[in-house]
Amino acid sequence: MEMRLLTLNLKSRNREAIKPAELIQITGHHELTLNARRAITILWYNAHMQGVEVGKDYSIEIDDLKPDSHKGYEMVEEAIEALMRTFLTLRLPNGKIRRVQFLGGNDLDDPDRPAGTLNYSFDKRLIEVLKDSTIWGKIALPILMAFTSKYAISLYENIAQMVNLDKKFNHSYSLDEFRDLIGVHEGRYKTFGEFNKHVLKPAVMEINALAPFGLSVLPVKHGKRVIQIKVGWWQKDADALRAAWNELQGTKVGRKARINGTVEYILAPIQSVERLLRTGRQERRASASPKTS
Repeated sequence: MEMRLLTLNLKSRNREAIKPAELIQITGHHELTLNARRAITILWYNAHMQGVEVGKDYSIEIDDLKPDSHKGYEMVEEAIEALMRTFLTLRLPNGKIRRVQFLGGNDLDDPDRPAGTLNYSFDKRLIEVLKDSTIWGKIALPILMAFTSKYAISLYENIAQMVNLDKKFNHSYSLDEFRDLIGVHEGRYKTFGEFNKHVLKPAVMEINALAPFGLSVLPVKHGKRVIQIKVGWWQKDADALRAAWNELQGTKVGRKARINGTVEYILAPIQSVERLLRTGRQERRASASPKTS
């Protein structure tokens, strides 16, 4: 009988969250801010370190939920309140989907709460799903905290669960599926030009500057419309890893300007296969036609 390695039985180490794929491949998070998206992973990591069980309460230092060097409590409060209101749609291994609330009860507003700490729980339905999880991604918390794009967080986590696969180096998404995956609101950035400028390029540049792997993105067109996004990834070599580490340890001041000067990894859109075949046939017919003098 084959033994299954369960996500909950793995041990996190070195500020690296072992996050279930079911909690990575979510939709319904388009309204969540950068800090709220970070908080999902940080709260999960903290609970996992304490042992995840149905009905269990967990304790975390408020400072662990703050962005680097940020002293504001209000950002943490807003993130927790947003997660209390948000229902996430999880994609299960059997193809079914499950809609659950991420956070259960917590003592954020309790006047007797010990200063500097937060006690919280998860929705029991979420734990019932995750207790059988066997697929995960390794999420480096320092990298997570360094991102300034909420879309970079979602894209980074989704690729992190696939980047160590032996025989898979790319994945194709429909444009709508990709937008859902990284949490872009349905009514925003309607044209691909807007989406590319405000979402895709900033996210890919941050990931390529800070993560231990690199990404390339290839939009695929049908006619004049982009219908598909093909994402490729690779493990960085020693020099690239060193550069990412140095950037991660360095000041955020000037980071955007520094990474904007790196190699462009958003490739020019290509036509659909069908259109390329039609163009090829037309060119062959044209070249085969008898020329008149």
